[in-house]
Amino acid sequence: MKKKCEMSHFLRRNDLLKIWMIMKFTFIFWMVFVVQLSASVYSPAYAQPAKLKVEFKEATIKEVIDEIEKQTDLTFFFSGDVLNTGQTITLKVRNTSVDEILDLVSEQTGLSITIVRDQILVKKNLPAKDVLFQQPKTVSGKVTDSGGQPLPGVTVVLKGTTQGTVTNADGEYSLNNIPADATLQFSFVGMKIQEILVAGKANINVTMEEETVGIEEVVAIGYGTQKKINITGSVDVVSSEMLENRASSNMSQALQGQLSGIDFSISGRDGYQPGAEMNMDIRGIGSLNGGSPYVLIDGFEGNMNSLNPGDVESVTVLKDAAASAIYGARAPYGVILITTKSGKKNQKFSATYNGRVSLVTPAPLPPELDSYTFARVLNEGQLNYFSTYAVAPETIDRIIAYQNGDYDYIASTFPDNFPVEQVKFWDAYPLTNGWWASNLAGHANNDYWDMATGSDISHSHNFNIQGGSEKTAYYVALGYLDQASTLEWGDDYFKRGNVIAKINTEITDWWDFSYETRFMKSQRHYPNAGRLDNDDTYNILFHILHNTGPLQPFTNSFGNWAQSNVRNFFEAGFNNNEKTENWQTFKTEIRPVQGWKINADFAYQSWDYYSSRYSRAFREENWITGELSGAWVNSEVLKIHSSDYYWTTNAYTSYERRLNEMHNFFLMAGMQYETGTDRNLRSGAKGLIVPDIVSLQTATGVPTVQESLGHWATEGFFGRFSYNYKEKYLFESNVRYDGTSRFLEGNRWGFFPSFSAGWVVSKENFWKQIIPVINTLKIRGSWGELGNQQVAAYQDLALIPISKTSLDWLPNYNAVGQIGYTQTPTLVSQFLTWETASTTNFGLNAGFLDQKLQIDFDWYERNTTDMIGPAEAKPGVLGADVPRSNNASLRTRGFELVLKWKQNLGNALSYFVNLNLYDAKSVVTKFNNPTGILSTWREGQQIDEIWGWSALGLFQTQEEIDAHVDQSYIYNVWNTGDVKYEDLNDDGKIDMGSNTVSDPGDRKIIGYSAPHYQYGIFAGLNYKGFDFSMLWKGTAKRDYGFTVDTGTNYYGWKNAVWSHPKKDQLDYYRDQPGTKYVGLYEGEANINTDAYYARPYTGKSANAKNFNINSRYLANYAYIKLQNVQLGYTFPKSFSSKMGLQNLKVYFTGENLIRVDHLPKGLDAQSVAGSYKSPGKDYRPDRIYSLGVTVTY
Repeated sequence: MKKKCEMSHFLRRNDLLKIWMIMKFTFIFWMVFVVQLSASVYSPAYAQPAKLKVEFKEATIKEVIDEIEKQTDLTFFFSGDVLNTGQTITLKVRNTSVDEILDLVSEQTGLSITIVRDQILVKKNLPAKDVLFQQPKTVSGKVTDSGGQPLPGVTVVLKGTTQGTVTNADGEYSLNNIPADATLQFSFVGMKIQEILVAGKANINVTMEEETVGIEEVVAIGYGTQKKINITGSVDVVSSEMLENRASSNMSQALQGQLSGIDFSISGRDGYQPGAEMNMDIRGIGSLNGGSPYVLIDGFEGNMNSLNPGDVESVTVLKDAAASAIYGARAPYGVILITTKSGKKNQKFSATYNGRVSLVTPAPLPPELDSYTFARVLNEGQLNYFSTYAVAPETIDRIIAYQNGDYDYIASTFPDNFPVEQVKFWDAYPLTNGWWASNLAGHANNDYWDMATGSDISHSHNFNIQGGSEKTAYYVALGYLDQASTLEWGDDYFKRGNVIAKINTEITDWWDFSYETRFMKSQRHYPNAGRLDNDDTYNILFHILHNTGPLQPFTNSFGNWAQSNVRNFFEAGFNNNEKTENWQTFKTEIRPVQGWKINADFAYQSWDYYSSRYSRAFREENWITGELSGAWVNSEVLKIHSSDYYWTTNAYTSYERRLNEMHNFFLMAGMQYETGTDRNLRSGAKGLIVPDIVSLQTATGVPTVQESLGHWATEGFFGRFSYNYKEKYLFESNVRYDGTSRFLEGNRWGFFPSFSAGWVVSKENFWKQIIPVINTLKIRGSWGELGNQQVAAYQDLALIPISKTSLDWLPNYNAVGQIGYTQTPTLVSQFLTWETASTTNFGLNAGFLDQKLQIDFDWYERNTTDMIGPAEAKPGVLGADVPRSNNASLRTRGFELVLKWKQNLGNALSYFVNLNLYDAKSVVTKFNNPTGILSTWREGQQIDEIWGWSALGLFQTQEEIDAHVDQSYIYNVWNTGDVKYEDLNDDGKIDMGSNTVSDPGDRKIIGYSAPHYQYGIFAGLNYKGFDFSMLWKGTAKRDYGFTVDTGTNYYGWKNAVWSHPKKDQLDYYRDQPGTKYVGLYEGEANINTDAYYARPYTGKSANAKNFNINSRYLANYAYIKLQNVQLGYTFPKSFSSKMGLQNLKVYFTGENLIRVDHLPKGLDAQSVAGSYKSPGKDYRPDRIYSLGVTVTY
């Protein structure tokens, strides 16, 4: 069925005409308003204040200045000698302008008074001899950076003129004919502009400081830019300097720890594999149905992980509804604006190469036990559950002999004439038993973690050229990444190539045009471990490693694999996934008159995914004879091809006007249309006749084919109005009227407004005395409402399910066998519509001590209403599932705190420290769960609650067990060393009650699984060409509840086969002396009744009574890790210029070098969810050590 969702279908003509008329009249109204306001207000060189009344009798100049400043918003600037003239002023005027008063003051004192906007400069009139002395002269000097290194290419101009020069390779400059009272302006890309008064000096040396996003800086916002001081929404910015030289494979990994309020979690089930992408949530979970930030790259939606991080100039995060409302239904849960690097006009040609080579090593490995200790510990758990040994005494004797190199003894225990050499060189002898065929032979002492992982080399290369003329700027960059894996079993890697080219040109003084193209190609290759249909490679691998003890041989005496799962990594086959992304974007801007802009753009993206998966044929081995006489495992091929096509266009116009140097207006209106199509094809077959040709054509089996098609479209109209008075009182409103094809006609359109206001308190006159300490203070608040159309597709259509099975009574007359059938169509709700997210935000921004310290704080509440949830149950005679409806709500509250300190200590030494701290909690406020059952969402539930038993400790005596309440609901046999649970409801037994919130039995909330109080610390220093930085990331509070099924890597015990305790899991309950064959230690030293872990068993159900979720064994997932550390050295310009270079830098960088947590080694605090085997059984973050060089020509 074709879905009618093109623009002409889901937007009627009458609706278009109505919307166009509304926009037309609204625009005309605002234009008339602005023109009338402009014509009615006189706009001189400064803001004209009211008439003044002043009266002075022999007053000092300081007293006159203070009085005028008190009655106006004017600011006086003067030197100390102006106040020390000893002159007095006598003056009495009423209803007189400032200009007239200042003229009278000048007449009485002979001072020169100059008015520039709302600032007044007072200075002495120079005598004639001083004027003659101030003849034009030559001024020269040297320009350096904060590290004391010379800066070539700095532009030095005489302010207010076109006279200027550029510093040479040594940072030196010289200008002739410079007036003594002139001002020199120094500018350089990435540096703050410096203005220096000549004041008769012939030599002026300048130290340039790096640009930071301060209150006067411009940052990207929706459909434009804005000075940070005027922003009333919640915005965070990361510059390219914070992303430089990282060994991260993509942007989502590089941003971790850099931003407040953003949760990062691993995507998929395979952890931090090469090329792994992170999930991102801004300010917690937005909806129970999912929802992610809206990511725009240079103004268009895109995948940030397709970018080369080296091509990124800045990342701006719009967090609250006021900041992101302009994007409407696509942005209910925040916006991430990524700006890529561009060339600059009037910039000389430059070419830069940045390359690095990295040593990739695995994260710290779990501390394995040797086979002898492991066998004795395993026996202790076995005897707690059975009456027989897990590892027989004679096997333990062979283990001891094997570790001591006594191969003659081992051979003597085997059949006659068994060669000793075979004992040495093979791991095991093929015995028949149920323990993985040969793990009891006693010849293995393996550390599978060490065997499966190792080090490898990665490398990356980035090259760009850029430059510009007076009218045109260009930027072209190439990037290549080859990321290795630490997996030793099989071929495993990720590769990506990037190309970006941009050009921007002024066709005329009032017309700009720009074009950008981006191309990305990536390849992910890895062993499939015999699983073509699921990407479970790393789940299987780490499941094997966590559960395979040192007794298990790697190969048997025939040289074949001792484990089929291990063999699969080497022999089963591979998956090869290729992605291609292509972007073409066009933008134009027309400026008919000053302040008025007309913008239009168009972007087209094609995305292609091709996966080729292959599993080889092999035969199972006969463990007795070593012959490959078992059953064949058939070969198989699977091909997956997906393609997405997306295009979008924006058209908008804006007008900006400043009146009387006080009133600042901005008005914008526009529209957007976008549409996307996705196509997916999947086909597989078995029985390849040519193993080396992985193709469906060489398969003999019956092909299986699946196909899916999708299409969607949105259209939106948006507007923005902002006003500020002297950048002191701020107001902004954004509106968006959006339509989407995802809902039925009549429910497709939504109106989403936002309002925000701010007060720059530090610009008030009463703040002047505080400014030396608190330089800036802005208070802001906002409210906005956005829609969420990120819901499952085609919920507006009655879909007809097609059965994959067949019915015996339904014959197929055209072929052998039966055919499938259709089922009852799904029901559709006529009222299904937008989820709505409304956000209230309060914040402040403050700067202290000459802006050395900056503090940003935000508190917010987001209410997501009309969430799509389960409808009320209907009688079974309905014959179909009840359609979902908008009947659920979610509330999220949180805060964000950012502290930044930056100081230049002099002598080319500077340092900085940035800290961010944030937290959020989400509570379900409405959900259709009338019984309050705990197994699904319910009203009042914090979404990350962990329910579990309350543990009182471990039973120490049989009498204590007998005296305690009945725990048979959990298990029927209890021993000393087992967990003693608390009877919370005092009913004399431990159970789950009705498993409802009103009757939870003896369970309660024991923790919270989401990360809380997350933080990042970014600090560094610069000294004479050296730069050092480090990024720490952590979580102060997070819990996780392991069960016996999911916690084998946490507890170490499950059943006879899967129990695998390690060195950091040996503090378990022991109440019997040890022997040579049983126990961790021999004799009384083995007894440990004051243990952390309960009595272990080799039976799953027996372990479950102790290790299912309870308060004693709630895992503490708090951690802090050194995410990145860098040390670099930039050679002096005098050195690099001799080589014909603008810049030369060498650097070292390390990733994931230190981690401090409370978990057993082998578990990573960031890898909680994802694995289907159990949390933490996935690819952990590698440690990466890199050496790199940056060269600019």
